[in-house]
Amino acid sequence: MTVTVVVGAQWGDEGKGRTIDYLAARADMVIRFQGGDNAGHTVVNEHGRFALHLTPCGIFYPHARCILGPGTVVNLDTVSEEQRLLQAAGVDTGNHWIDVRAHIIWPYHRLLDGAEEDRRKREAGQDEGMGTTRRGMGPVYGDKHSYNGIRVGDLNYPDLLRQRLSLVLPLKNRELGFYELQQFTVDELMDMASVWRERHGDRIVDTLPWVRDAVQTGQNVLLEGQLGIGRDINWGIYPYTTASSPTAGGACVGAGIPPRAIDEVLGVVKAYSTSVGGGPFPTELHDEHGAMLQEIGREFGATTGRPRRCGWFDGIAISYASWINGFTGIAVTKLDVLDTFEEIKLCTGYRLGDRILDHVPDTTTQALVEPVYETWPGWQTDTSGCRTWNDLPRAARSYLRRIEDLASAPIRFVSVGPERSQMVVVTNDG
Repeated sequence: MTVTVVVGAQWGDEGKGRTIDYLAARADMVIRFQGGDNAGHTVVNEHGRFALHLTPCGIFYPHARCILGPGTVVNLDTVSEEQRLLQAAGVDTGNHWIDVRAHIIWPYHRLLDGAEEDRRKREAGQDEGMGTTRRGMGPVYGDKHSYNGIRVGDLNYPDLLRQRLSLVLPLKNRELGFYELQQFTVDELMDMASVWRERHGDRIVDTLPWVRDAVQTGQNVLLEGQLGIGRDINWGIYPYTTASSPTAGGACVGAGIPPRAIDEVLGVVKAYSTSVGGGPFPTELHDEHGAMLQEIGREFGATTGRPRRCGWFDGIAISYASWINGFTGIAVTKLDVLDTFEEIKLCTGYRLGDRILDHVPDTTTQALVEPVYETWPGWQTDTSGCRTWNDLPRAARSYLRRIEDLASAPIRFVSVGPERSQMVVVTNDG
């Protein structure tokens, strides 16, 4: 591992946290390159069980410099709370840094995000809107791209910060007033900024010199993505997406690393499919099999607690993800969730009328397709104790090889449980 990108190959919640935690043992630097506290990476280790929403998953290794990169948007109260919980568990958080270019999530971003979601639900006459987590992602990235954003580095320049807030806040208060929501004064937000500066000021740095030096000297750099390609602003099921790009291409932009410096792109994928939020989900199950996947896999969002929609593995989606990201390998997680199934289905095409599609179409068309399945025999054997490829049941290995074929990338890791010890490393000889 020199520079390795870890990205989600489905709709998020694939198990990136446990994968990054495993890989970070050999990393000199771990960089979160996009997103905010709208999704959680679950890590289980000797310190306990953690749902990390902003803290990079390399935080448990003191030798790894952990960075929130320029492509992230940061709720500094969330950073404070996560550090408190980590420190209470005996984890040293002195290796955590925030780039000066990351943007701040202010309270008005979260309020406006929730108000917009409620408006969409009312106008559509539905219980489910876009599925936003109400953490402010759309509004804060919108401000970033309309030049109304405020960056973390601005906290260290109070006079400049006050000027910028004085320009931006009238616009935000008008929006808040439209929704009959709480409005803010510049002094209130400056008080918040003072607290954040006191807590995190010495952790706010220009990380580019560190990143450049790490790459140029051949250090092991791990780039941590959030969510998955199915929620990418460009390639996901728009508009049911996040506001950033959780792809390998987005990693370069969000971390400050040139594309040619990337050595490995690891796509993380569950052995079945899940999705939280709205939008089409071709292999979604509404039967007892879907209920089993949800119950056995404990499929509830780490951030929202919402139940995840569950379905069979989507081979068309993994092929799409592999092409867009350029996977050099994949990690398959939660294989053990399938241990009790007598038969397992795997989608290899989308039926649209009298046509079979072998690619992921646009969002509107996705809502019209029906999955075409292969049926594979289950192994009905407990895999949670397997530690090598050959320990896995033959039927499980065959199923995994089919996933590998559809992904056009070799399987590097298979997880059979949440613990670090339950990661099977797949070598060239099996």
